[in-house]
Amino acid sequence: MTSQDTEISALHSIKETLESLVIAFILAFVFRAFIVEAFVIPTGSMADTLRGAHFNLTCQECTHNYNFGFNPEQHGFPKGYIPPKPIPVLSKKLRAGDGPICPDCGTPVNNTYPRYVNNGDRILVLKYVYQFYEPKRWDVVVFKNPTEPRDNFIKRLIGRPEETVEIIDGDIFINGNISRKPDYIQDILWIECFNFDYQPELPRTHTNYHGPWPQPFHPDQGSEESWQIDQKTHQITFNASEEPKKLDFNRQRLLNILTFCFYNGTSRANDFTASDMKLSAVLNPLGSNGLFIIQLGKYGRTYSGIINFNGECLIQDDTTGQIRAQKQFTLPTQGKPVEISFANVDHHLEIQVGKLKLSWDGPSEPADWDYKPDRNIQLFPSVTLTGQGDSFTLQHIRLYRDVHYTNSNGIQYRRGTEGNPFTLGKDQFFVLGDNSPMSHDSRFWEPPANDLYRAGTVPRDYLIGKAFFVYWPSGYRPRENFFPIIPNVGEMRLIH
Repeated sequence: MTSQDTEISALHSIKETLESLVIAFILAFVFRAFIVEAFVIPTGSMADTLRGAHFNLTCQECTHNYNFGFNPEQHGFPKGYIPPKPIPVLSKKLRAGDGPICPDCGTPVNNTYPRYVNNGDRILVLKYVYQFYEPKRWDVVVFKNPTEPRDNFIKRLIGRPEETVEIIDGDIFINGNISRKPDYIQDILWIECFNFDYQPELPRTHTNYHGPWPQPFHPDQGSEESWQIDQKTHQITFNASEEPKKLDFNRQRLLNILTFCFYNGTSRANDFTASDMKLSAVLNPLGSNGLFIIQLGKYGRTYSGIINFNGECLIQDDTTGQIRAQKQFTLPTQGKPVEISFANVDHHLEIQVGKLKLSWDGPSEPADWDYKPDRNIQLFPSVTLTGQGDSFTLQHIRLYRDVHYTNSNGIQYRRGTEGNPFTLGKDQFFVLGDNSPMSHDSRFWEPPANDLYRAGTVPRDYLIGKAFFVYWPSGYRPRENFFPIIPNVGEMRLIH
């Protein structure tokens, strides 16, 4: 091969490389423009499903990890700014009593040590997917902000064209009937508000409790010898008893943790108390003739999930004594732990023992559950555990509340809230943020200066696509003052 042939071959190789790069660039541009695009979550309106800029905190007393939203303007920074160096969690505009507290033991944040601010979740969005099929209720959608179309918003789709939306006690009612969330959506929307695995070993004094930290579980009078609570091993033991013995969750503590979102700090949304709850645990039977009951109270009525070690599982309305659902299941093996839970959510009761699920759909009308808008707050909620017969132990006890869409009294525009049902027209959608007390959404958008769209709605042609994957949550820093370049693989997840 001559030198001229070699030069021609090299030029041809360079030409092919350049062509490949141009084609790759074009394909990437087309892919981004028409198929998938990356977005960054700017705010905490969808927390904890999706997080905007936030602090990742660890409680100095019980070591529980939790998140607290970061507002740059409260710290004197411009909107959207992420400081490159650690800063105090509490800003000058935020009083110590309004700052973050641990959701499990109530310890306020230690503001002595500055923390880094994590970027918001980075997500992938399927663009134009709604050109091929109708948006589904509960989809997480990205759309143009109806009040400022140059901005993009992300919320959960609640109402579809020509439906009537009304929020009653935090639940979504469509055309007068409650809209229950599918299991895969509900699993995402449960908010953990108590975890027995993270508790101080000794009594602590915390400002928000105005005294020693209280162990929330306490035996009924006469049941003290039957229930043994060990905070060091995070285990509760029931000692055998022929009579039923009860263990209650402190009512005031329950009201405290059901009236605000920990992502927002101690700021409470005073117009709601979540009444939909789930309690889960790992049950270890120490005999074959035991009985374990989880009792959840709502509006002054109680409902029981009953697990009988003889192989019977029941759901009971304690007010009427009616058995709502009943099923035989595999006997709990003595000395072999099994995961159990009982939930009252969206007027639906469900008990789970291992892989067994037993459920009952209650009536859709809130009044049939004794709901009254002016109800006495002391009528609910409540959590009680009951043991009878042979001994058993409980570990990994967790209490969750459902996402609660607030009515936000006192705000001028309150569409779709209780007493203000909102009927959508053709090609109109209604959206809400999962962090309802801190979300600016269809409930509150002010009327536009023009008549291009209807206030409170997302027009069909403003829909950009469906969020489907968190590809880069807040990462790890290899060392101090370094960019978080190590991906947090455990937080990568599908978006539901």
